[in-house]
Formats: sequence, C-alpha cells, structure tokens
Amino acid sequence: MVSQKNLRAPWAVTLWLLAAAAGSALELTSPQWGYSLDLPEGYSLTEKRGTDRYHFSHELYPVDLQIALYPPEQFDSAQKALSWVTDQLAPQAPAVAFEWRHREAAIGRIETEAVGGWALSVSLADGKGYLALVAYGPAERAVELEPLMISSLDAVFTDEGSYFENGPMSAFAWPPEGSVTVPYRNGSNTLDLSFNQADSDAAQALVDREFSLLTAFLDTPYVIPAWKRYYRMIWRDSWARFSKASFMLGTVLPPDPEKILGELLSWTQGFTYERNFAGSDFTNLPKAFATESGDCDSRALLLVIMLNQLGIDAILLVSPEYSHAVAAVDSPGQGARYELGGKRYLIADTTAKVGPGLIAQDMADSSKYFAVSFYAFPQKRD
Repeated sequence: MVSQKNLRAPWAVTLWLLAAAAGSALELTSPQWGYSLDLPEGYSLTEKRGTDRYHFSHELYPVDLQIALYPPEQFDSAQKALSWVTDQLAPQAPAVAFEWRHREAAIGRIETEAVGGWALSVSLADGKGYLALVAYGPAERAVELEPLMISSLDAVFTDEGSYFENGPMSAFAWPPEGSVTVPYRNGSNTLDLSFNQADSDAAQALVDREFSLLTAFLDTPYVIPAWKRYYRMIWRDSWARFSKASFMLGTVLPPDPEKILGELLSWTQGFTYERNFAGSDFTNLPKAFATESGDCDSRALLLVIMLNQLGIDAILLVSPEYSHAVAAVDSPGQGARYELGGKRYLIADTTAKVGPGLIAQDMADSSKYFAVSFYAFPQKRD
C-alpha cells in the first residue's frame, strides 16, 4: 500500500550525460523533453532504446533505475502512465495521484516476491507528456536500499522552478500544514517570520534519508561527489521552506550586500553550538533557524541559503580534514578568499565571532576544503 507514512521512513538533444566517470556526480538533462535529474553517484547507463527509454544500473548496490517518457496523447493522466509502467513489474500495484509543481503526479510502490522499490510519474512542463521512473532492487534488500531508490526519484526537475521546490517524493510524504511564526532576533531587533508547521520534521526526514545514503558511499571513489550532492539535496528541500521568511527579512535588512552579510554572519555566530553524533550530525535548517543552534555545516548552509534567497552568491566549503565547514560569499571585503569559477569568495566562518574574511590559522588552508555550489548560482559540477 502506498502512503505518506511509507515514505517518511533528435539524439544530440535527447539526453546529455553531464558527468558519468567514477567519482563524479551523474546529472542528466533532456532539452527535448524538458527534464533533468541529479542522480546519486554510482549509476551507469546499461541500456537505451530510442530517445525515451533508459535503463541504469548501480555499480555498488543492486538497484536498477528505469526511465520512460510518454507523449501527452498516450495517457490522459500521470496516474495512468504510472500504472502502465508498474504493471510490467508488479501487476495491480497501486498508483496514487497527487499534485507537484501545480501538475498531476503519481506514486506507486513495487512489492513482489522478487523485487521491491518505488515508482514515480510526473507531468512534464508545457504539456510535453509524462516522465516515469522506477527504482527497484531485490525484495529481501528493499528496505535497506530505500534511501538510494527514493533519493533517485526525488531528484527530478521538470522546469526552472522545480530547482527551488521540494522533490516530488518529499512533497508527497510531507504535504503542507498550518503556518507558524518563528522570531528572528539580532541585537535589539525581533521580527516574526512565517514557516510551515511541517517544515522541521519534513526537513529532518530528508536529512536522515540523505545521510543514510551518504554513509553508503564512505570508502568508495564516490564519497566527495556524494557529499556535495547531500548538501545540494538539503539546500533544494529547504529553499521553499525559507522563501516567505527570507522575503520578510529582506524588507528590513540593509540594501548593501556587504552589510547583509555582516548582519547575518553575526547572527549565526551567536547560535548555540550543537551536535548529534547519534544521528545525521546535522541540524535541519528550519530547526537551526528556530532554535538558533547547530554545528558548523548546519549554520554555514543556513547562511548560504538565506544569502542566496536575498540575491547574493554564496557557496559552502567543507573540509573533511579539519572537520569544519564555512560559507564563502561573493562580497567586497578584506581577508581570506576561496577561488571557484573565476570568482574569489570571501570566507564567512559561522562558529567563531570574527568578521568576514577571518578564519583560524589552523583551518585556513583552502586546499583542504571542497566547494559546494547550488542551483541559485550554479557552477560547473565536478
């Protein structure tokens, strides 16, 4: 049975494999159909038929991913398109309709004696038809492999706006609830900002899922690209959760980007330092905002997404060697910088009460960090 609770635990322009080498993220885009995927690392294309059928197999885990595209005249709903696909693997599997990107989508669960997995169908933009994806593995390992399978289906983009909205699997599992206000306090100023009641729990569910997937890539050539994707998935899921709050905050912050950086950096530096070694060791961003707590990567990513929403280019820098993360911002100012994509980003350390451009000397070697850029200010992926 499919339920929201189940989830909480021409050829030249058809399909571009942007990066498929070992150790690289696999991103797919189809200008013809108008969709993209930011798949977990480790998939390789094993079969292709025409311009609308693709079969990927994972190199490390027994998971297969099938992609099919259908013109709009073939089916009159995403639900029927999905039923057509799932009937080939699991006849009579339920296909539940829901709305994503203001268009119809459908979700289904694959459960047979041989295989287990998930299926998704989404309506493409501009009436181009339907995209259907099925991720499955051996039935006896289906629960173990769910983070990989669900994350694969959640990484769908069907238009420009979908880069800034929860993925379809997350949207199905966590529909909006009522609104709540969360205070933003900085010095003597307090501003009540709007969030959704489900934001923290929904965001934590995605963090836990993606962390479980990330740990599966430890000690493999994919670990750094997987780490980058982990933060991209959190950033994407968090964007819409912060859109109202960031808009409200933007009305009272100074118009100068350098002053915005200074105020928000000072605010995050005042957070309580908090870690959870028993879980994902990452405080989801709505919770970090509401409780003014978190460790270095939670606080740095929170600063990045808020700056991004205010139109300021910022990236995340992560150092496995230093066990540290900082933000880096395309901003005027003096001090330490990180070069990426022809820009020199000013370091912003959220865990030490220092100004932009300052970082402890024993954590200052830029070669010890890798950079994570995000969809608002995209860089070439590596």
